[in-house]
Amino acid sequence: MPATTEVAITDQHVVIDGFRLRVLTAGQGPAVLLLHGFVVSADDWIPTIRLLAASGFQAIAPDALGFGASDKPGGAVYTLRRYADLNAGLLRFFAVDQAAVVGHSMGGKHALATTILYPQQVSRLVIADSEGFMQLPLFMRKGGAIPFLGEALVGLSALPFVVRMQLRTAFANPDRYITPDLIARGTATLGNPEIRRTMVALSRYFDANDLRGSGLWPRLADIRQPTLIMWGAEDRLFPVRYAYEAQRALPHARLEIIPNCGHFPMIEAADRFHQLLLEFLRQ
Repeated sequence: MPATTEVAITDQHVVIDGFRLRVLTAGQGPAVLLLHGFVVSADDWIPTIRLLAASGFQAIAPDALGFGASDKPGGAVYTLRRYADLNAGLLRFFAVDQAAVVGHSMGGKHALATTILYPQQVSRLVIADSEGFMQLPLFMRKGGAIPFLGEALVGLSALPFVVRMQLRTAFANPDRYITPDLIARGTATLGNPEIRRTMVALSRYFDANDLRGSGLWPRLADIRQPTLIMWGAEDRLFPVRYAYEAQRALPHARLEIIPNCGHFPMIEAADRFHQLLLEFLRQ
């Protein structure tokens, strides 16, 4: 792997379709759009951004609308189609005609929606431990629609012991990655009233944020871009059997199962994840 310590990352805000989005960028060359997962931010991609830039690519990683330091308007604005529109608009802002799109977890379904709705702007597709193939628990799908219930559930999720439990579920080897600082940052994020409002809105308008509910599911089979699916073999949030569901839904995709890895392969199996990613992007 190339040395990445000298790579400078630009942290800026841009306005797309009237929404202010925080975006991390680095490097020059073929563009790679990196889409993060639920509740977190583009910061999860910083090692990947540095590697891509050092390897001759232009990395573009936004905080999704409603998360990180991007706008958090709340309400019904959060839809898969909106996220796809913003991703396509972001590429136009940076004068990128086509990009490889890489999505993790929630970002995986955003990457899929972007590829379906803006196929001319997507050259390659990578999804890692992607949301969209497992039916989420009922309280996540419908809790936000019940007055006060969604707010109460989100409030419970910010308790430090709940944050610790969630983080332990996310890693195959949690003791190597979970620190008091990580728990404190997770607690602060989930305690942010604007983030909590986003979480409730995504539940309240779940169908518009679901591949099936939005009507996009049948169009997965139409994706013709070279596609790579990566999945942690020990993912306890989205178990590995759903990797095979994803492969069935995306008949042109290649599947790579990463052993001894949970829900965050770019963190827990960074060397293997980045090796597979670079090999795929260079094909």
